[in-house]
Amino acid sequence: MSNNYKITIASSAGFCPGVKNAIERVLQLSEKGKKPVYTVGPLIHNKQVTQMLEKKDIFTINNLNEATDKNGVLVIRAHGITPEFQKQVFDMGLEVVDCTCPLVKRAHTIIDEFAKKGYYTVIIGDAEHAEVVGLLGYTQGRGIVVADAEEAKKLPSYDKVNVVAQTTQKEQTFFEAAEIIKQKSKICQVSNTICNPTKQRQKETLELAKNADLVIVVGGKHSANTARLAKLCGELCKKVSHVETAEEVQKEILEDAKNILITAGASTPDWIIQEVAKKVEIIKGEK
Repeated sequence: MSNNYKITIASSAGFCPGVKNAIERVLQLSEKGKKPVYTVGPLIHNKQVTQMLEKKDIFTINNLNEATDKNGVLVIRAHGITPEFQKQVFDMGLEVVDCTCPLVKRAHTIIDEFAKKGYYTVIIGDAEHAEVVGLLGYTQGRGIVVADAEEAKKLPSYDKVNVVAQTTQKEQTFFEAAEIIKQKSKICQVSNTICNPTKQRQKETLELAKNADLVIVVGGKHSANTARLAKLCGELCKKVSHVETAEEVQKEILEDAKNILITAGASTPDWIIQEVAKKVEIIKGEK
């Protein structure tokens, strides 16, 4: 391997403020002796972080009946939940800590405001994602999810419609779909609910990835925002590698790479990003 190379770690890589806050809150609860701590669904889509949390008696549950220790604490994760599910959580009688990201709550408020005015809601996002399931709960039963412009073309015309985005959606995808819906609707409110950290991450990626000959995207394989980031990088750079950990970094893909960009999804901790960077350094430094 040659020493004639450059490694750039994107400044926007890793935890977004909402995820960072949720992680810090559950760790604080654990340190204060609040055990067990139950998170309603995985706190973040990162296997390594989930395993670390379990060692501190912070457990993921998918059903409220799994919160068997009534002295425990229930944590609502950053993705947010539906109003109906939130009522069930508080009715459990356990201490509840709401870690819903403020930017997701903003989307809840916008959807709720227009739904009360009789607007139909179209969400541009991943229908299976926890955040989107929560967003749908605020549509008063008048909502639908589409992934992109192609799916938007299949929608009917609406008298009044509010178009919103999953907060980690790609801006281009959102605006293309929103424009199609706007053209076929009488009144169309376009509410750009993509969060600023996502916009910043996408902007930096656009600037850096086009000049790289290899992009390594670090993050969980089941993380929607990480997968979306990897796809965006693939549109800008010929060689993209999506890895969860440093162990997955392959020598072969680094062989001819001179300008290497390392970025990461919003659910990737800094220590994993640094381990990946170190592994790249070691491989590239080999004679």
